[in-house]
Amino acid sequence: MDRRNTLKAIGTVGIAGALGLGTSGTVSADRADAAGGGDSNNPGRIGNYGGAKTLTPPNLGGFDHVLVYLAEPLVEGDWSVVENAERFQREIMGRDEEAIDADRRAAEAFYEERFGLTFEGDTGLFEPEESTDGSAVLNPFYQDPDVGYNAYVVSGRAMPNNHDDGATNRDEMLAGKVRDGGWIVSITEETTLGGSYGGSDGFDIGAGGTLAYGHYNIKMGDNEDPIVIQYESEHPILPLDMPVAFNCDLFHDEWGEGQVRGVTGAQSGGIRNVLTFPPSL
Repeated sequence: MDRRNTLKAIGTVGIAGALGLGTSGTVSADRADAAGGGDSNNPGRIGNYGGAKTLTPPNLGGFDHVLVYLAEPLVEGDWSVVENAERFQREIMGRDEEAIDADRRAAEAFYEERFGLTFEGDTGLFEPEESTDGSAVLNPFYQDPDVGYNAYVVSGRAMPNNHDDGATNRDEMLAGKVRDGGWIVSITEETTLGGSYGGSDGFDIGAGGTLAYGHYNIKMGDNEDPIVIQYESEHPILPLDMPVAFNCDLFHDEWGEGQVRGVTGAQSGGIRNVLTFPPSL
């Protein structure tokens, strides 16, 4: 499919069946056997689940790993993006100066290879940087925890149902909280993206588009390491007067490659996000 058409297509993923699953069965029914009255994996009745945790079997839907993030914001007070972006790198990701610098350089290299945008890397580590053609600006970022980003489904795990009244989990130190930070690019002037995305013909984009490179750092138990997932924009996130789709390539040290398929509300800022490893079956 042509990339221009791809940007117009927003896929839907049914996740209702993933929430509240209490069975650990992973065997799918053979269609011929089911039709002929043979053994089936369909229970006679699907009961209600009244627990305080989301129970999801491993290999959900045949994927090695599935995660579902929800965010329903209740933003209060001011948020210093630069100050907190540095805190994300140092305290949440546990990086020293050298590791932070390496991550920023990796982000700059990604933007050049994928989208043809060059950043010289001649600014301070947590300072904004304009692309060489003047069409875009790279900034460090860390998402405000009040956005309420939380992983309520992690396949094979029992995730707590942490949330606030009228909002999803806003406490960055509660299990399931998605701490989301990295290096984001804002398109400030109409330009033509190249790289592996734009190809030889290029892809025209107006001001207001966004590109992302960063990490999801999911808070787990106090006595275990967080789940850390790297993400890279598959295509630009375009400003629209409707829910906005975002697709990203994912990388995990043990799980390998995956993909994000998500949507955010244009007005409310709510997020519905599904991650799968591998990207497809």
